[in-house]
Amino acid sequence: MKTLHVVFIILTLLVVAYADEQALRYLFGKKQLNTNSLRVVHYLVASGLALTIITGGFLYLRAPALYLSDTTFIVKMVAVAALIINSAFLDRFSTDAATRTWDALSAGEKRMLLASGAVSILGWATAGICGLLLR
Repeated sequence: MKTLHVVFIILTLLVVAYADEQALRYLFGKKQLNTNSLRVVHYLVASGLALTIITGGFLYLRAPALYLSDTTFIVKMVAVAALIINSAFLDRFSTDAATRTWDALSAGEKRMLLASGAVSILGWATAGICGLLLR
């Protein structure tokens, strides 16, 4: 199960890297985003995150008391929760990015999208580092 968990993480991170690259191109005015592409990428990331959570749940069931007493595991779960909330946020606001250029967004919309990007980077990095540190 651990191998499957790691495979889902790697595949999801590849899609996240692609999404982040597209977002940076959008941010710098090099690319207009496509609604259909955004939906597919969002679906792939959300599905990968769900599969990672499911396989992680099976790993957790092997020793729940051990994991719940491990601060690293708790921090990882907080990071995963942030990724879930961020995914829901992105689903709601990505349509704006597909219908308007970066320059056409309000300052508040830009801040929200940049904050979402920061949450994504920090969430994935934190979850990954904590995952590597777990016994």
